Amino acid sequence: MASKEHLKILKQGVKAWNEWRRVDMNARPDLSGHDFKGADLTYINWMVTDLSGANLSRCNLKQAYMTHANLQGADLRKANVNRTDLRNTNLVNADFSGVDGFEGLFVRAIMHQTKFTGANLRDSIWISAVLNEVDFTDCDLSGADFSSAKLSGLITEGMTGFEF
Repeated sequence: MASKEHLKILKQGVKAWNEWRRVDMNARPDLSGHDFKGADLTYINWMVTDLSGANLSRCNLKQAYMTHANLQGADLRKANVNRTDLRNTNLVNADFSGVDGFEGLFVRAIMHQTKFTGANLRDSIWISAVLNEVDFTDCDLSGADFSSAKLSGLITEGMTGFEF
């Protein structure tokens, strides 16, 4: 359940949120289960934030900083995650169907039964990520880098631009 205190800060806007995060680097925000559908969260700093079960569908998360975040079970369908930093994130059971993830950073992210169906993931970086039963059906992975990634049970029907 999302913290009312953290939601109150976020309602002041991304600039106010990022300033709070800059001042209190030890904060561990809890925004779990909150409905952000369609919000413009460009450049947001959600480092080590609990976003498990959150609705982030159709959100603009372009160039968001989300390292070490918990996105387990989150809904990111049709979100813009261009150049978003998702290093070391928990993406287990998250739904990224239809996202625009051009140049997204998924380095060392953990994924199990994560969906990317129909996503644009061109030039994305997956170095040392752990992907188990991830659905890349109809995805564009042109130029993606999966160096040292641990891959098992991937669903790749209709996928273009990359061969595992």
